[in-house]
Amino acid sequence: MPEEKMNTPTLSIVIPVFNEQEAITELFSALAKLEKSFPTDIEVILVDDGSTDHTLEKIKSLDLPYKKQTISLSRNFGHQAALVAGLEASSGEIVVTMDGDLQHPPALIPEMLKQHAEGVDIVFTRRIDTNAISLEKKMTSGMFYSLINRFSGTKIERNGSDFRSLNRKALTALLSMPEKRKFLRGMVSWIGFKTIVLPFTVQERAAGKSKYTLFKMMRLALSGITSFSTFPLYLSAFFGAGLFIAAVIYALYVLYIRFFAGGIVQGWASVLFVLLIVGGFLSLFIGVIGLYVAAIYDEVKNRPIYFIKEVNG
Repeated sequence: MPEEKMNTPTLSIVIPVFNEQEAITELFSALAKLEKSFPTDIEVILVDDGSTDHTLEKIKSLDLPYKKQTISLSRNFGHQAALVAGLEASSGEIVVTMDGDLQHPPALIPEMLKQHAEGVDIVFTRRIDTNAISLEKKMTSGMFYSLINRFSGTKIERNGSDFRSLNRKALTALLSMPEKRKFLRGMVSWIGFKTIVLPFTVQERAAGKSKYTLFKMMRLALSGITSFSTFPLYLSAFFGAGLFIAAVIYALYVLYIRFFAGGIVQGWASVLFVLLIVGGFLSLFIGVIGLYVAAIYDEVKNRPIYFIKEVNG
């Protein structure tokens, strides 16, 4: 084997899938083409996140020209948990994570490897939005990144995705983080190391529909905000302090009118309106505190974030 090939790091490609039976054939075809793109050993780890269709059977029935490992989780634990399962099972010096619907182009992986060969520890990607991304997702994604980048100490690449690559040093650091609520986009950004961002154009899905519902996106966003920002808690404290100051000023005003101006302050309707506004904000901030308490509750339970039903390969 030529010296250049011997120096090329082993590559692990981690792909979580959930009810993607219609896209698996095209996914395998695209992965098979990678063998000719660069001289390296490839390990493909497909994590079936509790699919209820024939995704797992389809994966088992198809072959790849290199090592294939299939991890089947006992139920649907979610995209982040499935990614962690694949990362923990990987053995490559370079590990790539990508989705199984081919919206993350495998053709970008050789450029990722090139960046690692030049000393980069983590390669992030930034999607270039096309008509393949719905307007709803563009808007919610933009709002989320604006909030978390403004109010947290961790900067996350805007229009980033879970399509990224890490060397073994960075991956070891990432997997050492023990939290149960995983928000990998924030966690990978938080660990530091030498990074670079590569743009890519989002492709149409190979088949099927996105399994990331609006509810799941909102849940992921809330997990990211509570994991990497305490700003909502500070905001509730600042709001409470502001209300207290306003109440003191209003009380002094009422006392002045009553004892020095000889009058009585009128306006029950305005008082009721203020009480309703204050009550609404207090309910909102109690809910915010509840989100953080729920996050703490999930952590102290110390449950595993996934269970494996079977491993093949």
